[in-house]
Amino acid sequence: MALQKEITVADSFGEDRTFDNAYHKVTHISGNKGMMQIVVTTYTQADGSKIKETSSGFEPDLDGNNFIAQAYEHVKTLPEFENGSDV
Repeated sequence: MALQKEITVADSFGEDRTFDNAYHKVTHISGNKGMMQIVVTTYTQADGSKIKETSSGFEPDLDGNNFIAQAYEHVKTLPEFENGSDV
């Protein structure tokens, strides 16, 4: 499971670079029943190079979907990833 969405990031020279098919994957989940912390790693494409990592947290629904599915549901609420396509 992952998200695909265009992203623009500044390279090491301060120039903006746009990646049309950037691949956003939850690569780390930790926490407890009160709070889950996640890391989303963004790649140039599904089998591409790592661009960046983003951290976020959410309160899990203990009666809801598994924590991985909940993590992706949370990621889709973040402005940076909204309207991303499930892949």
